[in-house]
Amino acid sequence: MKVVRGFLWMLAVGAVALSAPVTANPTPSKLNANVAPVPQRSECSGNTIGASTPSESSYDRSPNCLHSNTHRECWDGKHNLWTDYEDLDMVPKGIVRKFELTITNGVIAPDGYTVNKMLVNGQYPGPNIEGNWGDTFEITVKNRLSNGNGTSIHFHGIHQLGTNRMDGASGITQCPIPVGKSMTYRWRANQYGTSWYHSHFSLQYTDGVVGPIVIHGPSSVNYDEEYTLMLTDWFHTSAFTLYYNEVRGIPPLPNSKLINGKWKFPCNSTADSRCVSNKGGFADIVFEKGKKYRLRLINMSTTYMQTFWIDGHNFTVAAADFVPIVPYRTDVINVAIGQRYDIIVGADANTCEQTDFWINMKNCLIPPGALPIECSTEDARTAIVRYDSRSTKNPPTITNCGNQKACRDEPKELVKPIIKKLVPPPPSRMLEGFYVSWDPFFNGSTTSQDGTEWRWNMANSTFFVDWDEPTYSYLGLEGAKMPFPPSYQPIYLNEKNQWAYFVINANFTRTGKEPFRLDHPIHLHGHDFVVLAQVTNEQFDTNMPVTYDLDNPMRRDTAVLPSGGFLVIAFETRNPGAWLIHCHLAFHSSTGFALQFIERESEILKQFSGAEARLYREQCEKWREDWKINPARAGIRDSGA
Repeated sequence: MKVVRGFLWMLAVGAVALSAPVTANPTPSKLNANVAPVPQRSECSGNTIGASTPSESSYDRSPNCLHSNTHRECWDGKHNLWTDYEDLDMVPKGIVRKFELTITNGVIAPDGYTVNKMLVNGQYPGPNIEGNWGDTFEITVKNRLSNGNGTSIHFHGIHQLGTNRMDGASGITQCPIPVGKSMTYRWRANQYGTSWYHSHFSLQYTDGVVGPIVIHGPSSVNYDEEYTLMLTDWFHTSAFTLYYNEVRGIPPLPNSKLINGKWKFPCNSTADSRCVSNKGGFADIVFEKGKKYRLRLINMSTTYMQTFWIDGHNFTVAAADFVPIVPYRTDVINVAIGQRYDIIVGADANTCEQTDFWINMKNCLIPPGALPIECSTEDARTAIVRYDSRSTKNPPTITNCGNQKACRDEPKELVKPIIKKLVPPPPSRMLEGFYVSWDPFFNGSTTSQDGTEWRWNMANSTFFVDWDEPTYSYLGLEGAKMPFPPSYQPIYLNEKNQWAYFVINANFTRTGKEPFRLDHPIHLHGHDFVVLAQVTNEQFDTNMPVTYDLDNPMRRDTAVLPSGGFLVIAFETRNPGAWLIHCHLAFHSSTGFALQFIERESEILKQFSGAEARLYREQCEKWREDWKINPARAGIRDSGA
């Protein structure tokens, strides 16, 4: 899927349809003498240049600087790359953009293998939600599923400053949207960059309810045009069926992988009528020699971190999640589930002998920290860069290894935010410690012979919320405030604008339980957090010497908890609400790997207008009415997250 080339800017319309967005040419600004031109070279020099990394002196910070291909650090003459987007008063005033997303069931074959999945506006992946920094997004979600499922949509990484009620987390900020009903989400884009939306009802995103979000704004690296690349693993069986393998202690593994909803699954058996190889194919993007392209990478997977590279090209990394960063150069990058990276690629490959180049994506697999799967085992070729738009050939194979990059998060020493922060050192004893484990859980179910299931824990016990009674209802939105059941696992953060520190452990003996050795992508709603420490194969102890990264540490909304080690994060309590923190391996979240922060409790319900409170209550009443007669209720084992 190609998204808009250039820049959506100061549009006079009040709503945008889901067809191609309206664009306007940016107003050119004066050329900066410090910006180096694209180097000239002979056509067959064989020298791959990529996108150059700018120096501090190459940026134009003048008050009249406007956004353009040669001045991506600028915006509208008043706001730029150094504007503090976490302060709503500093964010540009945008327009209202309206979208409709209709969730249905359907039959598709994105890799040539026919499957029953869930679709957004009749397609997989769903349509792009796109606009500009400062715009207000109004998204109406219609539930037209035929399988009795509720649904909800979470806008991954969106801060939802002052709009916690629009976070889209079923069982937390809303009851699910009942079949035949709709809900309108409204939020303002104080951030800019690349992200995605997905269902936050059980495992629906694994079964297809996903799509990209693009919010145009400044960039730390110049470029000419852009593409969005959605990376995902893919299952040929419904995630709701595979869930029972997870709780039996047999984690499901994907059958396939896709970029922008396409790949070519090898049909090895003609006896399987669902496998139609001529329906599969490779997504492709077109490069024009000498231009620079922004590739917006989004990992929408269920199970795997993805290792990404392009044959014959290097690139510059310009953003991590919604955070613009000091650019750095590389030729291969790891993207954990839920993470996004914006990379700038120079179209400067040697095209004398070929004009088509493989875009490679390889699953990073356990054991964590090991190199990717053997080069001969998994074919990394997943999509194609073409310098000749007329070409239909598959490129020759250059490499299948991605320089044998280990399955680890990008080094936090490289991911340095443009807008700098100094973080106070954590207290001598960490405010809260979470001890991740995978443990037997008896609840009398019949999903295994002895009634025992396996569940993930992030804290003291497995997380479970009731879709009938979301967190808001316990906080008093429907009547009297009620105490939370223990399974809701609330962590109260009632001090305003203070740093909260947490250590998440994947290696421990405190409870006598054995941790399962696996990397976990940890995602926090409503905030970016700083990563103060990220340590592999070492047990955290409050008395151990830990070197914390306090001077402008990596800041993002999703980071990897290393296997057998620990992750130390911190964030400021500046956004009242009920916010999930969870593992973004979908089966882990659905089996209890989550908890919630109740941040500044006394202010949460004040965000509701009278009409919004009424709509919340009406949706919950309708959901309860439908859910109590839904046969799926009797066998539900989902955590609610």
